[in-house]
Amino acid sequence: MAFQNNTLYQIELSERMRTFLLLSGIQNEYSIANTLSHFFQNTNISYQWDKDWALWMGYVKTMNICTESPLPFPDRAWQFGSMVPKDSDWKMDPIKSKESIISSFKPIFILVSIFTWTALYYLIIFRLL
Repeated sequence: MAFQNNTLYQIELSERMRTFLLLSGIQNEYSIANTLSHFFQNTNISYQWDKDWALWMGYVKTMNICTESPLPFPDRAWQFGSMVPKDSDWKMDPIKSKESIISSFKPIFILVSIFTWTALYYLIIFRLL
């Protein structure tokens, strides 16, 4: 990576480290900020991507940061239209409830209300003429 100055390199490196922590399952911004701050204060970075990433991975191992996400991500299933893995125990059938019955009548209610208001509009206009 060729960066114009050290500030841009540090910003890019810290964003990649932050993304690494987010994908590892650390969702607390306070702990992410503290981890990155502690890393940059206690490590002399060389401004070379390969060496600095090796330093970061060594820091992750020494600080026992979990590198596996606790979220059950399906194996690339989201790219093919399915967010639910086929082998999961999640229910695929819709839940039958009063809300789903009422929501199924919404298109009919909209059509009836449009017809009713149109009829009232024409009755009022032709009645006034």
